[in-house]
Amino acid sequence: MTLIEHLETNLGPIAEGWKDDSTVGNALRVVRFPNQPFQGASTFATLGLSESKVSLPNGNHCGQELLFAAWDRYQAPHVGSFLLTFGAQVRNRQRALLRGDVIGPSAPLIPGVAANAIYASNPVIYPEELARYDDDGSPTVFVWLVPLMEAEGRFAKTQGWNQFEDALEKANPDLLDLDRSSVVQGG
Repeated sequence: MTLIEHLETNLGPIAEGWKDDSTVGNALRVVRFPNQPFQGASTFATLGLSESKVSLPNGNHCGQELLFAAWDRYQAPHVGSFLLTFGAQVRNRQRALLRGDVIGPSAPLIPGVAANAIYASNPVIYPEELARYDDDGSPTVFVWLVPLMEAEGRFAKTQGWNQFEDALEKANPDLLDLDRSSVVQGG
């Protein structure tokens, strides 16, 4: 089974995709799956990021692909562009994104939204089988990129991922809403 087949088995057929024409060699692509993980939402996934293996803290290596979900009211080309840019930054780091990693706060993820940070998490809103793909002896793991508000990004960085995930669980926010209220104050 190919990586694309793995994704389509778990998320359905690809609706559209984008690629970074400026890259040489292993081009990074982003594809969109409609009505995933919920009706009226889309899941965006990188393709090609896993061709560059990344180091884990234990010295092992794996491939990673990124998942991002948002309601369909956010323009798919903007979300695709964000994920292409973010994926290229992850590739350049040459280090795995780990659960609890926070990137940002910075500029809004896409124009006109409040979310301006990313939290790396296990893809718990998806079928369990999606989380890992094995093909060439080196696993590819999928990282769910959770959009955060500025105060949440600062809180997760200073208080740690355990406390932040507790706050998320208590508030139960709509994590596909890029303009939602923060679950924490200040930061």
